[in-house]
Amino acid sequence: MLKKLLTTIITLIAIVVGVTFAAKNPQAVSISYYFDLAWEGPLVIALTAALVIGVGLGAAPLVLRVFHLKRRLNAARSAGPRPSTLEHPSQEAEELRTHR
Repeated sequence: MLKKLLTTIITLIAIVVGVTFAAKNPQAVSISYYFDLAWEGPLVIALTAALVIGVGLGAAPLVLRVFHLKRRLNAARSAGPRPSTLEHPSQEAEELRTHR
């Protein structure tokens, strides 16, 4: 309950900060890139686009890793349980750590 309340409060604060930032900075900016590519528009859209692109580029390796681990998990599940030849579960955990 407390976690949900805290998340809601932080989200509302972020929304208020974003809206007030947009209201206080209505000026247009011009962004130039290679090959004479240029864009002119509101500062808020430029910053929002930069944020979205940055989050996307940052999350891409995480998403790829999750897909890779899901494939490995499905392959391990389809192989079925393997008989344990180890005496202690801690030895099995140590063996898994060394195979990474």
